[in-house]
Amino acid sequence: MFDIEICEARSISLVSFQGEVSPADFAELDRLARSRSSDVGFHVIYDMTRVQVNNLLTDFVAARGQLPQTFKDFERIYVVPQDDLKLLVRLYIAYQQAQGWRPPILVDTIDEALQHLAVARTDFRRATL
Repeated sequence: MFDIEICEARSISLVSFQGEVSPADFAELDRLARSRSSDVGFHVIYDMTRVQVNNLLTDFVAARGQLPQTFKDFERIYVVPQDDLKLLVRLYIAYQQAQGWRPPILVDTIDEALQHLAVARTDFRRATL
């Protein structure tokens, strides 16, 4: 399960996962990205701080790592404090690099992600989906 918040001024999307993370979450994010009526891209922060159950398998991560990023040339930052999820994100990053695409960034805290994109948490508003 996840929530999405947007910083319109800087074209940044904050996807905050909570509870359980699964391939279905990423399928839904892909669906939402395809259904957008605008061609404007977004930097994306994937905050996995509140993930308690990881249902992502290495095969899923490897397959996903071979797909081009949705918003080409925009930053993707993964906030991942959990060691098991960090390993999977590092695998994803390696696949993205091997394909020659801009790799995502891995950080431990949301503050690091926000600082990297020069925004504050208060700059975000809940997205209406």
